[in-house]
Amino acid sequence: MITTEAKQKKLNNENINAEKKSSAQNSEGYSAILKNKNFLFLWLGQVFSQLGDRVTFVVFVAVIASSFSASTSLQSYLYVAFTIPAVLLTAVAGVFVDRWNKKYTLIATNVLRALLLIFLPVLDKTLFGIYALAFMVSSVTQFFVPAEASSIPMLVQKKHLLSANSLFTTTMMGSLIFGFVLGDPLINICGLKHVHFAVSGLFIISAVVLLFINYKNNNVENLHHKNFKEFFDEFKQGFVYVKNKPIVLNAIIKLAILFSLIIMLSILAISISQQLLYPDNTALGAQKFVYIVAASGIGMIIGAFCVGKFWRKKSKYKLIFSGFTLVGINLALLTLIGQINPDLHFKIPNYNIFGIYLESFNLTYRMIYSYVVALFIGFGCSLIAIPVQTILHSSVSENVRGKVFGVQFTVISTSSTLPAIIAAVGADSIGLVNMLIILSLPITLFGFWGLSKKLIRNLIKKNNLL
Repeated sequence: MITTEAKQKKLNNENINAEKKSSAQNSEGYSAILKNKNFLFLWLGQVFSQLGDRVTFVVFVAVIASSFSASTSLQSYLYVAFTIPAVLLTAVAGVFVDRWNKKYTLIATNVLRALLLIFLPVLDKTLFGIYALAFMVSSVTQFFVPAEASSIPMLVQKKHLLSANSLFTTTMMGSLIFGFVLGDPLINICGLKHVHFAVSGLFIISAVVLLFINYKNNNVENLHHKNFKEFFDEFKQGFVYVKNKPIVLNAIIKLAILFSLIIMLSILAISISQQLLYPDNTALGAQKFVYIVAASGIGMIIGAFCVGKFWRKKSKYKLIFSGFTLVGINLALLTLIGQINPDLHFKIPNYNIFGIYLESFNLTYRMIYSYVVALFIGFGCSLIAIPVQTILHSSVSENVRGKVFGVQFTVISTSSTLPAIIAAVGADSIGLVNMLIILSLPITLFGFWGLSKKLIRNLIKKNNLL
């Protein structure tokens, strides 16, 4: 019988080996992977698809705030509508993705989302219609996500995985910034009744770019020869694989915690914008929350660049728990926004750039503070996401990647659904500040625990060598 101590020792060895392996896998940085044309097309396809996803959410939030209510709860229900398909379908989609042609899966899901968004003016008359459309768009996305994630190791050499994941995370966060920020001017230019055409165009561009990918190894099997029992056994395979491989399970749990935090911050950002930045116009605050999220996205880009460029050989363990510590501390710092005088501001004059006219506005000290703190939160998130995702890519066998990444996104979506509701209801009931304190405390303690555990382990190891 294997003792608990032996199991822990085995797990520690797996973590150490994975760190060494993922560090050794990346030696040439971004230049090598960008020379890979197949990866380049996948990357560009991701950029436009992510932009479409982010702008879609902003447009739906704006429609709800404009036509119904600026209530934070209604925004959280919208997030739930987007999330339910991720809980129900992603793991199942992973089984299909392992058997379907990944290139055609990526293209088809983009085209379907573009077509679905055309129905927004028809379905936006009721909240149910908006939530139903969000559900359908998200359902299609669940087939895109595992197909994209499992494509990276197929197109990139193992030694370049860390750089590839770093670049994907960087551009994902860049898309987060420009997607959320792009939503505001797109709505102003096109109007809520026509902006869906622009969003559909982003998905179409992604589909066209993905046409140029050439998979060298894309084994495709026929699902029609499988009976239900065989299909269900294959569906369970991903869960069994994750359960029996502790390093994969631990990585997925950390990602679940991280994405729960990101979702809660996105929901609370709406309350911060409405209550503290735009208290006199809550509908406008519901539209302008995107700049807080965008600031965190800038932090993620900076962090992703640092990890991919300068910290490739740093301990993944230290990076991950440093990230949790940084996120927790800065969540607590968000509680101080209300202490800043709301009347202090800079006057930004109106100006015209290349025919685009921007009106003057007041940039308040509260806005500046919230954006800076959000930037550090995003920086901390990147310290967690990139090392963990790299460990996953280097630890999962190729024949089950679709299933395992399907399980990954299912766990992430499931674990972040309840926090999204809690964040919205908590902000409305016990107050925004109290909610931020409750959220920041365990995350900070978790980060300190991980760092102290690593420090103690290193001290013991050093003493044993003396």
